[in-house]
Amino acid sequence: MIKFFRKIRQKLLTENKFRKYLLYAIGEIILVVIGILIALQINNWNEDRKEFRKSKALLEEFRRDLARDTVESNYVTGKLARQIKIESWALNIISYDTSQIDSLKLVFLGPYYQQPITVRTFNKLQNSENPNLSGFENLQNNLTKYYTDTKYLLDAYNEEEKHYAFYSEINQVIRKKSEINLSGFPMLPIGKEQTEDLIAFAQSVEGRNFIKENYIHRKGMLEYFKRVKQEAQELIQQINTSLDVKK
Repeated sequence: MIKFFRKIRQKLLTENKFRKYLLYAIGEIILVVIGILIALQINNWNEDRKEFRKSKALLEEFRRDLARDTVESNYVTGKLARQIKIESWALNIISYDTSQIDSLKLVFLGPYYQQPITVRTFNKLQNSENPNLSGFENLQNNLTKYYTDTKYLLDAYNEEEKHYAFYSEINQVIRKKSEINLSGFPMLPIGKEQTEDLIAFAQSVEGRNFIKENYIHRKGMLEYFKRVKQEAQELIQQINTSLDVKK
């Protein structure tokens, strides 16, 4: 092909057809430019396809992370609902007896409740050379909101719950009087004095206010955890729809 064009140029120069030669040279330059532009366009198209495939693979990972979040939410909200129920039981009673000591210990020394958000894939995307989900911009905005705004508020709830469970002054007093029940390990015998102290505290204004504060706090947590789960489920549905549309 190159020899063919060279022969044409030589023929035009030999025949002193300079004007035609000039037009031909310009045409040849235009063809070269068009060829370069086509090559660049093909390269860009290939790069776009690569980024699109990478984005689809990341969405698959996001979907697994979100599914894990919903499973964790089911577990935590189930336990949290049971704790709220037993706190409600305690608030509906004014006077307790020794047969209810185990239930009272659950009220005051139950586990604390935290719901995590799995950030593995989000961090992977943020740390990549191109932190964008090519072809899924609207979905990326929704995912970013979940992994920033939603996670920020969820972490605040988790920290507050840890404070209620470990660092509040009243909780420290209770822990000095009652042993924490840890599955798989024996408990010290509950003495009469220990039982009476816990019942007396549960029947005091301070004790009842402590239960009420926990009850209100955990009801708010439960509602928010449910909203987080719903948001995760909606994102899973959006990912499913996006992947089905852009197969």
